[in-house]
Amino acid sequence: MKLIIFSVLFCVVTSSPSLDWIKFKRSFNKNYKTGAEEAERKQIFLENVNRIRDYERAHPNATFKLGINHLADRRIDELVLRSKHYSVPRPENTQSSFDFINFPDSFDWRTKGVISPVENQEVVESLYAIQKGKLVPGSVARVDDCCPQTVEPFQCIKKLGGICSAADYPATTGQCIPNKCKPFAHFDQIMQLKDKNEDTMVAWIQNSTLFVGVDASQSSFEFYQSGIYTDPSCSKTTVDHVMQLVGYGKTASGDLFWICKNSWGTSWGEKGYIRILRGKNICGIASYVIQVA
Repeated sequence: MKLIIFSVLFCVVTSSPSLDWIKFKRSFNKNYKTGAEEAERKQIFLENVNRIRDYERAHPNATFKLGINHLADRRIDELVLRSKHYSVPRPENTQSSFDFINFPDSFDWRTKGVISPVENQEVVESLYAIQKGKLVPGSVARVDDCCPQTVEPFQCIKKLGGICSAADYPATTGQCIPNKCKPFAHFDQIMQLKDKNEDTMVAWIQNSTLFVGVDASQSSFEFYQSGIYTDPSCSKTTVDHVMQLVGYGKTASGDLFWICKNSWGTSWGEKGYIRILRGKNICGIASYVIQVA
C-alpha cells in the first residue's frame, strides 16, 4: 500500500505545473526582463499546456502528436497575422490546372540543396538556387523594413527589384531604404492558383517551391510535433500564416501529404517542418497558393 501511495505522489509531483514551467525555462533557455513578464508568460504557458492535454484527450486517435515547444509561453495571435484574411494579390498569371501526367509519389526540394535553413525565413532565394545551382540566404530584414503586413509581400518584393542577400542587409533599420543593397535574386512573374486543385499543386512544384497560406490559429498547429497534420476545426477559407511548400510524399499506409517549411525555428514540428494531409484542402492549404518565376 505504501508503495502505491508513493507512486501516486511521485506522479503528481513530477507532473506538477510548477515543475513543467521550470523544465520549460531550462530546456529553452527562457529569461524574462521582469517578474511581471514572467508571471504573465507562466500563465500563458499553463493555459497552453492545458490546451495540449485537452486536445490529446479529445482526439486519442489523431494522426499527429502535440508537444510543449519553445512557443508554449506565447499566444497564437503573437505568431500569426492579426487579420484573418490574407490580402489577395494581383498576379500576372492566374492558372487553374495542368494536363495531369504521371508524377513521382514523392518529391522533396530539400534533397536538391536549394532550401535554406529553417531559421532563415527565405522568400525567393530557393528560386535563385534552382536556377543558378547556388543557395544564397536572403535578407528577411529588408522585407520587414519595406513590406508591411498590409502589403502583398510578393508584389512588394518585385517592386523592390528582388531580394538582397542577408550579408548585404543583415538587420532591420526601422525604415525602408530600397537602395541600401543590390538584389541578387528577382522574379518576373507571380502566379496564383485559382481552383484549389491540389493535383495542380503537384504539377507546379515540379518546377519550383510554392508559398501557401493556411489557418494556423489552432493550438494543435502551434504545438504540432510530428505526424500527418489534419485538424477539422481549422478553416479552409481564411488564412493567417504563410509557409513554403517544399515537397510531398506518401506514407506506408497510403496517406498523401504535403511537406511545408515553417518559420518558427527547428524546435517546432519536425525540425521546423510540418506534414499536412494532402487532397482535402486542410486548413486552406490550397486556397492561397503562389509560385514565382
